[in-house]
Amino acid sequence: MKKNLYKRMAMVCVGTFIMGFSVSLSVYAHLGTDPFTCMNTGLSRVFGMSFGLWQLIMNSIVLVFTFFFDRPRIGFGTVVNMVAIGFLVDFFSWLFTFFLPPAPSPPLRIACMLLGVSILAFTAALYMYPRLGVSPYDSIGFMLMKCFHTQYRWCRVGYDVLAVVIGGLFGGVVGVGTVITAFCMGPLIKFFTDRMPKWFPLEFDEADGNYRKSEK
Repeated sequence: MKKNLYKRMAMVCVGTFIMGFSVSLSVYAHLGTDPFTCMNTGLSRVFGMSFGLWQLIMNSIVLVFTFFFDRPRIGFGTVVNMVAIGFLVDFFSWLFTFFLPPAPSPPLRIACMLLGVSILAFTAALYMYPRLGVSPYDSIGFMLMKCFHTQYRWCRVGYDVLAVVIGGLFGGVVGVGTVITAFCMGPLIKFFTDRMPKWFPLEFDEADGNYRKSEK
């Protein structure tokens, strides 16, 4: 059982690490990032902070609501994602300066944008599947799902669109990538999540009971 737990923790870490890479691809493409990144890039500029630091602050604020309204969602994955993702984006964005041209061609921008969106959806499903907690932003969808008794994918679309509006108002980059992510991320996460048990079989114990209940 302990070996299985380590496997689940490894999936969370790998998923989060690759997620940072995917978000940085979208930032580099400059065709619009995912909604949460769009909102935080705009707000970080307003407050004069690095993206990584502001993302950590924003995640901490949302985490308070998660604690009171959907506590089973808080776990190892929550801490790893909320602390690491913003700084991983900063790291990969810095790393790209050594390997990618500062002014990418349109085909390269489109390729990075599409790759970033696809990888982001897959890694979101990958790190949430082990049931070791989700990021505060991802937990919003589950809280709305319980409140409105509807599917996660549609709740996700709703608050992703709201994040895009806020990001656009405060100077975040809103582009075709943002629109694609806002309307497709929820369905894509559901698509990959449904296939995770087949691709990565895991065993879950009784301690995951509350987590499963919160999905209904």
